[in-house]
Order: sequence, then structure tokens, then C-alpha cells
Amino acid sequence: MLFGAELIKRLESEIETLKNSIEDRRKRIDDGWTDMDDCFVSQRVEERGIRNNNDKIALIKSGGLHWFRELATADGIPVESRWVETRFGSTRRVEMPDGSVVWTSSLTDKGLARKGLKKVRCLRPAWYAFHSSGRGMCGVYTGDYVLFPSDVNYATGENASCAPIEMKDGWED
Repeated sequence: MLFGAELIKRLESEIETLKNSIEDRRKRIDDGWTDMDDCFVSQRVEERGIRNNNDKIALIKSGGLHWFRELATADGIPVESRWVETRFGSTRRVEMPDGSVVWTSSLTDKGLARKGLKKVRCLRPAWYAFHSSGRGMCGVYTGDYVLFPSDVNYATGENASCAPIEMKDGWED
């Protein structure tokens, strides 16, 4: 697995390959060998790949870290939480440090405080993954890359710990 400067070189090489592919397609369209209607998905995928590789390079150059919006207990211990669809609608399932589970649909400061929670921003190693917004070609065409907390810092190659590198109260900058 590559990290840091070596990974940047690989990403830059991929960008060049994608740009060459776009140029080759443009030439085939201009020469009448293919029609743009047959290439719109490929064009979008390659343009999105270039943008994603540029974003990855910027992330690596900035240290491989990003601030994520998370929840913590009132005394500042980060907790695992996720949105869940229930028969009562969308709600957030929060696993507390003592092993208990708290359910909340409120993300207001007051509503979270009633459950013993608060909003925090955590600095963690980050990376990108493709998130499809549908199925089949529609999902490929409309999906995009999203930033997620990573188990590895791709700038340094170090494994991430469960604890955040830094934590600040609130979700506002």
C-alpha cells in the first residue's frame, strides 16, 4: 500500500491517464467514430475520478486529517451513532460508553443534552469512498465520492486510534 509522496505520484499518474482517455474520446467523437450520447457516463466517471484524485492529493498534502461532526457524552467521551429507520421514522441510535443504547431524533443542543449528549467536531484521519445514490447506471452516474474517517492516515501510513486526535465542542467552525 502506498502513502504520502508515493501515493501522490500514483494519483497524479492516474489523473494523466484519465485526461488522456478524455482527450482520446473527444478525438473519436470529432472524427465520427463514436457519438457523445454513447460516452456521457464514461466522461462523467473520468471527470469525477480526476476531481477525486485532486481532492485526495490535497488531503494528503494537508496531513491526511479532517474534522468530522460527531456526538459525545456530556463529559466529552465520543460515542458511536448512526441513523436508523424504525417504524416511527428516522432516529439516531447512540451506543453509550457503558454499553447502553440511547435513541434520539433530536439534533438540537437542548434535545441532545436531555439524553446526556452533545455535538462535537473530531479531527481524524480521513479518506474518500464512492457512495452510490441509486442502482445500476443511474447510481454510477449520480453517485459521488464522500469523505469518511479512515483506519489509516494516508499521508503518513500510521494506523488511526479510536480516540480522535483533537476534539472541539459544537458543529460550527
